[in-house]
Amino acid sequence: MKREILCKKCAKDLRKLFPNDSPYRGEHVKFVDGLCKFNYICDGCATPIGALEPATAYSSWADYGGIPYFEWESESLLIKSGEK
Repeated sequence: MKREILCKKCAKDLRKLFPNDSPYRGEHVKFVDGLCKFNYICDGCATPIGALEPATAYSSWADYGGIPYFEWESESLLIKSGEK
């Protein structure tokens, strides 16, 4: 499983590459928006993202091999109730 914290611009650009959450058979992506709990650096463009600034947690994984998806986004982001 791949996990990234992205600034809003990088999240928007990456989302364009994935028109749905299962782009290929057996492969998945997930985007979760929220506010950073800590200071981060965007995994897409290396721009600093400050605590309480908006960001997106991005995950990608496959049904076969590798690490399966597990919920991790709330460790890094403050997420509105019901938005997972």
